[in-house]
Amino acid sequence: MGPPDGRRPISTIKITDWKRVSTAFEKIDTPPLNSIPDDFRTTEEIDHAIGALTSHVRTVVEKCKRKVPASSDRRKFPRHSRIDKSKKAALPREPYHSTV
Repeated sequence: MGPPDGRRPISTIKITDWKRVSTAFEKIDTPPLNSIPDDFRTTEEIDHAIGALTSHVRTVVEKCKRKVPASSDRRKFPRHSRIDKSKKAALPREPYHSTV
């Protein structure tokens, strides 16, 4: 069953903003990580620390995701990062060395 107007719904995907993830990890005062002790005495404390860190990473990554239309191609580089043909042609080339 589709939408009432007969059009297909727009499919979406989630993408992660890794720059936001990196910035979030730079924060020093984060309550989930503050609960991890500096010294471990038991394997249970190690397991708790691993669980707390894993949970924190998952939460941060999930919060840094956003929905975009599935048709958008996020693999393309930004316009300013591509080298156009005129600039590429101006780049110095290695001289050809004959092996004969």
